[in-house]
Amino acid sequence: MQSISLLQIAPTLAEFFGVHLVSQAHPVKQILKFAYSRKPVPQVVVLVVIDSLDFRFYFDFADELETIHDLVERDGLLFECETVSSHTTPAIASILTGLRPESHGILTGEDVGTSNVNSILEILEDEGQKTAAAIETKGAKPLWRRISHVFAVDDREDIFEYDELIKTHTISVLKKQDLRLVFSHLRAIDRFAHRGGDLSVAAKATDENMRAIATAVGERDGMLLICGDHETHLKDRKAKQATQGKAPATVPLIVCCPCI
Repeated sequence: MQSISLLQIAPTLAEFFGVHLVSQAHPVKQILKFAYSRKPVPQVVVLVVIDSLDFRFYFDFADELETIHDLVERDGLLFECETVSSHTTPAIASILTGLRPESHGILTGEDVGTSNVNSILEILEDEGQKTAAAIETKGAKPLWRRISHVFAVDDREDIFEYDELIKTHTISVLKKQDLRLVFSHLRAIDRFAHRGGDLSVAAKATDENMRAIATAVGERDGMLLICGDHETHLKDRKAKQATQGKAPATVPLIVCCPCI
């Protein structure tokens, strides 16, 4: 299993789609080789960020995340990724730009829409390749009129309803035959971690949503990337890290071409 950085996702997508993206991070050759070896070569890529899915959580809840593990076992790739932040907004901005937070400048929700740095979604659009995003409304606003399809989902108390809408929009937009890249963000695990809820319940719900998305990607002969954004926010684990001086948690990146 290769160790990489979340910063390498955007450069890898840029290389695959043949567009220019400014980043000091290098594309992951193993992912490119995997993509080019598919018959047919994927014409659409779906990138799903699962909030708070870190490497330890991925293995601790392997039974509940059965679909995601199965995608790896069925001719998929698994990478262990270094993170760039312990917070969602800067981490996702880094995933989509290939830049560290101090370079893209998107550190809080208030910074969204103020950066002059374009994401891989916008870069592809500027090159005539259509993209889509299914994300929370605040993050979606800067993308209106910048990419072809923006699905803004209002934050709400019922996080399962929120993720259900994200999943539904992701699947529906895949029916667009000229679409090249879709970005989606699922949040149930993060919400449950922050509030001390039953994480196995959140993991099962997330896995069910990923099963449906993977099926839709498979129907399009597409490629699916699934990754976490930062460590799982658990109070007991943070306390241990603070006292023992441990390095930040890593997150998984799964790359697969689901078979239906």
